[in-house]
Amino acid sequence: MAAENTTGSVAAAQGGNLVAAAGPYSIWGPTDTPAVISESDTDSLELGVRFRADTAGRITGVRFYKGAGNGGTHTGSVWTADGIRLATATFTNETATGWQTATFATPVQVQPNTSYIASYFAPQGRYSASYNYFTTPRVNGPLTAPASRTAEPNGVFRYGATSAFPNSTHLSANYWVDVIFESVPLDQGFGGPVLLIKSDAHPFSRYFSEILRAEGIGSFTTVDLAAVTATVLGQHDVAILGEIPLTQAQATMFTDWVNAGGNLIASRPDKKLSGLLGLTDQNATLSNAYLLIDPAQVPGLPNTTLQFHSTADRYTATSATTVATLYSNATTATNSPAVTIRQVNSGHAVAFTYDLARSVVQTRQGNPAWAGMERDGDDPLRPVDLFFGAKQGDVQPDWIDFGKVAIPQADEQQRLLTNVLALVNRAKKPIPKTWYLPKGLKAAIVMALDDHGVPNGTQTYFNQLNANTPAGAQLNQWEALRATSWMFVDGATMTDAQAATYHSQGFDLGIHVNTGCADWTPASLAASFTSELALWASTYPSLPAQTGNRTHCIVWSDWATQPKVELSKGIRMDLNYYYAPDWWVQNRPGMFTGSGLPMRFADLDGSMIDVYQVVSQLVDENGITYPGGIDAMLDKALGSEGYYGVFGTHYYISGDNFGTHVINSAKARGVPMITGKQILDWTDGRNASFFSQIAWSGNNLTFTATVDGRTNGMLRGMLPVQSVKGALTGLTRNGSAVAYTQETIKGVTYAMFPATSGNFSAAYTPHTFPASFFAQSTPTNVTTTDTSAGELGFKFVPAVNGKITHVKFHKGPQNLGTHTVSVWSSTGTRLATATATNETPTGWQTVALPAPLNVTAGQTYIASYFCPGGRYSYDYDYFNQARTSGPLTAPSSVASGGNGVYALGSNFPNQTYRALNYWVDVIFTQ
Repeated sequence: MAAENTTGSVAAAQGGNLVAAAGPYSIWGPTDTPAVISESDTDSLELGVRFRADTAGRITGVRFYKGAGNGGTHTGSVWTADGIRLATATFTNETATGWQTATFATPVQVQPNTSYIASYFAPQGRYSASYNYFTTPRVNGPLTAPASRTAEPNGVFRYGATSAFPNSTHLSANYWVDVIFESVPLDQGFGGPVLLIKSDAHPFSRYFSEILRAEGIGSFTTVDLAAVTATVLGQHDVAILGEIPLTQAQATMFTDWVNAGGNLIASRPDKKLSGLLGLTDQNATLSNAYLLIDPAQVPGLPNTTLQFHSTADRYTATSATTVATLYSNATTATNSPAVTIRQVNSGHAVAFTYDLARSVVQTRQGNPAWAGMERDGDDPLRPVDLFFGAKQGDVQPDWIDFGKVAIPQADEQQRLLTNVLALVNRAKKPIPKTWYLPKGLKAAIVMALDDHGVPNGTQTYFNQLNANTPAGAQLNQWEALRATSWMFVDGATMTDAQAATYHSQGFDLGIHVNTGCADWTPASLAASFTSELALWASTYPSLPAQTGNRTHCIVWSDWATQPKVELSKGIRMDLNYYYAPDWWVQNRPGMFTGSGLPMRFADLDGSMIDVYQVVSQLVDENGITYPGGIDAMLDKALGSEGYYGVFGTHYYISGDNFGTHVINSAKARGVPMITGKQILDWTDGRNASFFSQIAWSGNNLTFTATVDGRTNGMLRGMLPVQSVKGALTGLTRNGSAVAYTQETIKGVTYAMFPATSGNFSAAYTPHTFPASFFAQSTPTNVTTTDTSAGELGFKFVPAVNGKITHVKFHKGPQNLGTHTVSVWSSTGTRLATATATNETPTGWQTVALPAPLNVTAGQTYIASYFCPGGRYSYDYDYFNQARTSGPLTAPSSVASGGNGVYALGSNFPNQTYRALNYWVDVIFTQ
């Protein structure tokens, strides 16, 4: 029978480029009917069907077939294959018999070739059934209800008085549950203030959707350039325009919109926009070079040159502000900008003079010109060949500058984009987003083993992880130490029963796909996956289908065939990018792909492939000294550098101590060790969560959170503390107060809050002047025993331009001598100083500067006082989180490279200890 489709054709997949298709689709048509219309069983139970779609899309509702006697209130649900409920709805307006439909309030995002369960609760039984139905699969258009097998039964049920995950099966029965499915292109967001303008003829323009998702922004709508009108632009605050040619009429449309207050961010813009952007064309280009971000314009990002991998047009910034400058090499500046901002009335026009999307893809995946080329002289072809410069007879620079390998260069440029987006949109409204990892974590280790038949190797390491897991640890909260093992079947010493037990404990198992360490063709690779996965399924029938892969010998014979083949097999997480060999790495820990974030692969033309690249940075055979190399990566993620990431491992279980080193380093820092399946589920769940209906209601920013169940209550939202309406002073969800902490991330201070589905309201209080941090507060510890002379201070950032008129410090009775106060730039220039006079014996002392000091919004300053005899006031750990008072923010110690700063003697205070508050303050006014 033809696919049940009321409005159009099935989505087509061409090279991973999902083409939008109409729907809806269902597994069964309106004329399909059960063999048994009403069973005699009257017990209450949940009944379901396992299904998958062959394209990305969404489930808008659930259907079930109803016979006589199937009464009571029915509810429908969609679940992950692991039993997480993603959505539920109550059936209303039912008919006496036949197909019944319930629509979800928010559609459920589903991934291609991934199993889900759709079910309904029948409180009075009398369900419909067809027995021995799922001995073969049911395929209808893009939907498949697979045949029942041991590890993944179909036709599932669960008896009980309330709705619960159905995981029992009987006679492969079809209980006549169905879904309503619509395909959705990978480039589409959930709607909101951001407009992403793409062209299918220029697929890199679509990759901006993946960049926004990775940065926690799902509040965007993607529209083809041909459909963009003045009306469409007027419905959005910010538009991101990929590298797409424009007509003069289109350039005029964008110009008019910006002049009327719109905010345009253009990536390698058409030169017809030069006038709007305030740029003069130099008729020259610069490819695969460097850029340097100006911290005075966008603070908080690396203050060193970063590589980009695309072509930049060279301009002169004639009436625009340069945010980043092009460099021809790591140390030589050009006279051309890499990023500019031009304010036009109340609107802004931003130019990235290079294509950021192309650069992110090619930084992560390597040099496309080297695809299929054996460059390092070490057969077979591997991902490293896409980065290795010194090919015999064709010596070029490595694709990664090893002087920058510790920096996630692609990630930092994505953060530059989102920080600029927030900057230009500040006059409109803050855009809430989500943090990268659960519970605000800064790092996670995907522990992945390659088991080549080591006797009991996987079992031994899994048992070691169990032994190191704290009592009471919750698996779904990433508290249990877990790992993935990809195993050879030949020589395997694990039984199917053992594998099932480890799987039930949360470990992840799959076959180590083997091409014989030989280069492959697309056809031979597909054949290898087909035969190897079939062998695995027959050897371990109790295990579900694997969802991740690292191929034996890391064979990677071209640019993107492997993720396409993986996707066709339901594998959506890949760890093949592997930091080796040792003679190339040379004991330099880092991120050779410029990223620590799971993001989708792209084809040569930029078309997205729905498989996440997770990089194996921690490799047991790459010559890095361990545990030092592990510690270096984790410490830069957790420390002031903020090089956050998901770090994959490669472990042969070969009798060395690498696996133990990983455990010890992770536990010492509170970094979770997780499986490939866990990071896949988290990334899918985070990407399917979003904020919508973002709007001002007076001084309250209201928005609705829709949170996917796969995040297991661990998702954290991020809301800028400062806005055009003032400073954040309260947050509620569904009318109840929500606790939040403040944290400075890449130069921006956010309220970090638990993101759960519901309606939020964020109260912003208008700034008042003069402003200070500690108008009424006093120290816990008024006097220390330390008698050393020193400069004591703190870092602060004003949200608006203004003036510092006074510096204050709190004094105990033994804090004697002549005190001086100072204000410094972030780099150590003393901008103002004054001597305290007419001091009181104790309490706050207020010292006027000789003249008000002008300070700039967004810049970091240090206020301090010189304490000649020590005996200062203090509080430990005060700056463990950021502190905000009206227009002033003191960033957290970790994010700012230390807050609560000191120096011995009367010198620039740039040392820190335990995030101490030395009780220094300023008076700020406009």
